[in-house]
Amino acid sequence: MMAQKSSFRESAERNFKDLDADGDGFLTRYDYLALAQRRLEQTGVRADAPEAEAVVNAFLNAWDTHARALDTDRDGKISKEEYVTSFESLVRTGALEAVLAPISRATFAVADRDGDGWITMEDFRTVWNRADTDLAAAFSRVDADGDGRISFEEYARARQGLLIDGV
Repeated sequence: MMAQKSSFRESAERNFKDLDADGDGFLTRYDYLALAQRRLEQTGVRADAPEAEAVVNAFLNAWDTHARALDTDRDGKISKEEYVTSFESLVRTGALEAVLAPISRATFAVADRDGDGWITMEDFRTVWNRADTDLAAAFSRVDADGDGRISFEEYARARQGLLIDGV
């Protein structure tokens, strides 16, 4: 489901806040690296594990893509206004999905602790960290087919929905 035009700004502002790991009002390479490291800590994956490298690389590639597309004044950081004004374009052109796909793949892999291709409720706890969220209800929403486990496709769809629609 695509967000209404009026909610693109709200989604963009929420996403910016989530991405701004150090809270300085700008997005930098450091923020994306800090987010990758936070994800590894949440899932209990050691920094020297091969899957950890995939997570870090996915977040740094997202930074590179965002910096090229959104840092309009080329100062090496993305202001909130630069991000917010470009968010709708990122969604409509598919650029957001292209950036999100490697992050989703890498974070799914670290959450899928037993490597069976599915995220269980226990695994889900390590990757779904929105404050004030009923974890069981969120799991049920992401588990679109109701089979009690989350496939990569369900996970990727939910991540994109969270960014665009806030659900």
